[in-house]
Amino acid sequence: MSKNYLALDIGGTFIKYAIIDTEAQFVEQGKVPAKTCSEEEMLASLREVREAVGTHDYEGVAVSMPGRIDTARGWAHTGGAFTWLREYPAAERIQGIFDKSCTIANDGKCAAMAENWSGSLSDVDSGCVIVLGTGIGGGIVLNGKVWMGCSGGAGELSWLGANNDAFRNLDTWVDEDMSNAWTGRVSAKSIVGFYGAKKGLEKGEANGVMLFDAYEAGEQEAKEVIEEFATQMAAGIFSLQCVLDLPRYAIGGGISARPATTAVVRDKVNQAFDKHPTSIPFSRPQIVTCTYGNEANLIGALAFHLQS
Repeated sequence: MSKNYLALDIGGTFIKYAIIDTEAQFVEQGKVPAKTCSEEEMLASLREVREAVGTHDYEGVAVSMPGRIDTARGWAHTGGAFTWLREYPAAERIQGIFDKSCTIANDGKCAAMAENWSGSLSDVDSGCVIVLGTGIGGGIVLNGKVWMGCSGGAGELSWLGANNDAFRNLDTWVDEDMSNAWTGRVSAKSIVGFYGAKKGLEKGEANGVMLFDAYEAGEQEAKEVIEEFATQMAAGIFSLQCVLDLPRYAIGGGISARPATTAVVRDKVNQAFDKHPTSIPFSRPQIVTCTYGNEANLIGALAFHLQS
């Protein structure tokens, strides 16, 4: 009989939870608001989850969370939207809430783990997941394993340089909008902001659905934003590819539900290789959409837990 586990996806807005079995089948799922300002608030949110799952029987707790995470030690060096979180024994604290064994892993790496386990990367030895959201979540799979890096920071694709000239002035290279890094050019938050500015909308009025609806309707402003998005995405993938030479990149995040997201990026990447078919010294990668969408972090957290 398959055992059940509690998986948590701790985000800056919600903590999503699910009771999942070892075949990645969901028994129950839901979410509670995430309180990010202090340890006390975060733990209070987790207690809400504990109450919500009630009498469900589960073997352990598998956690996806932002930040630079040492999965082996259960230690969070940083915490993304949980800005107070530094050098924090997260697995131990969460285990104290649920009284069950607990593992933690970075959210981008959880997405990569899910896709490697049974999703879009399951039939290749190596690949990369790019999750487009407020920032860019990333996870790199090498020879069947999610690559952690020497400090747990591998796959932090938000920081990939997009304006090398700006690096001359390190005081201003990291600005409020991260405009000199990849996240400031292609994250869902960024491209929606670009579209809102083109339309003269107030900050926060535009959203991804509005942008892609307008794009599919042929609106010029939306076409310009998506064309620039595709160009910047292809440039970043090209830079990654010259280092990693991977067979496949999988695009995730909420906007990946729109087929145009992957299609425009694939077209732009292919254009680069078609233009220089004999001079590029690394392989043309496949560009696909992630299989698991918004459930990837929960499934990947479970996969990390099962192999611990």
